[in-house]
Amino acid sequence: MKPLFLSATATMLLLTACEKEMKPQTSVAATATVSNLEFTDTVKVPLTDLATGTYYGFTGGLYPDGENTPSGQYATDLDSVSASVVPLDANGNYSPSGKIGFISIGASTCSIMMNNLRKKTKASPLTNPLLLTANCTGGGESIQEINDTITNAYWNVAFSKLAKNNLTAPQVQVVYLETDDSISVMSFPERPLNTRQVYTTTLQILLTKFPNLKVVYLLGRTTTFLGTGKKQQNREPGPYYNGWGCKFLIAGQINNEPELQYKGVERKVPMVTWGWYQWSVGYQPRNDGFLWTKELTRDGLHANDQGANILSANFMNFLLNDPYASKWYAKH
Repeated sequence: MKPLFLSATATMLLLTACEKEMKPQTSVAATATVSNLEFTDTVKVPLTDLATGTYYGFTGGLYPDGENTPSGQYATDLDSVSASVVPLDANGNYSPSGKIGFISIGASTCSIMMNNLRKKTKASPLTNPLLLTANCTGGGESIQEINDTITNAYWNVAFSKLAKNNLTAPQVQVVYLETDDSISVMSFPERPLNTRQVYTTTLQILLTKFPNLKVVYLLGRTTTFLGTGKKQQNREPGPYYNGWGCKFLIAGQINNEPELQYKGVERKVPMVTWGWYQWSVGYQPRNDGFLWTKELTRDGLHANDQGANILSANFMNFLLNDPYASKWYAKH
């Protein structure tokens, strides 16, 4: 499948759709503060730390207006959707003895995270005993390959893994999605806008594959430490821009864009929201103390055992304590 990329017209339409995320840059040296360090409008800063600051004129934060938590009608809907995740039998009907299917879709970094999260979930007395997880990832699968439901074998592998974990498609209600865009474009905002567009297609495909899917969690990607010999989408600024693509996607749903409608008779996709945001500036800690360095990876890209433990512990902590995710993930 050839990589999908946006035309100039499509890019302009998406820029218009994201205008609520933009704030005018008053000068080339527009600055904000993170960890008491000043940075210009073109320095990569974690979205959570950037907050109301800007990157090339686009406001930071995980959600619109520089916020890092859901708000408004979107938050209300996320609360009700999260509460609606209940155990289902193999046919997708409510059953007190059924299962809540929580699976991962994506590539190798997603696989490493999910394998570790599954172990922690199963071993913890704090998690919902009705949860049944499955790692349905494929090594090196780009979002374009996942979206290719005709010539690519990804979905055959995914459903095989689902069956091996005693889950059916109608039981899947929660997905953790992590991969990246295979296009070579590395400019901003063109790359994240394209990521947002192809992720929209992914959400639509996920709902056709899993008819009871309620919510999809995005984490962005970790910082990578790679040279020019590696895949371009895995080298910075690709992983940083992946987070922006996730942000633009979620903002589109909050702004009620038709192709991202998640409720009513016009429903086209599940709800999409942030899990635990992973990106950081390498050896500089984020405001929340998170630090990701090359020593936590095997090869500059994939987490080693120590790194995987750190990432999955943070994701699990989010799922247990987030007011929305905890409704289905935590034991009550």
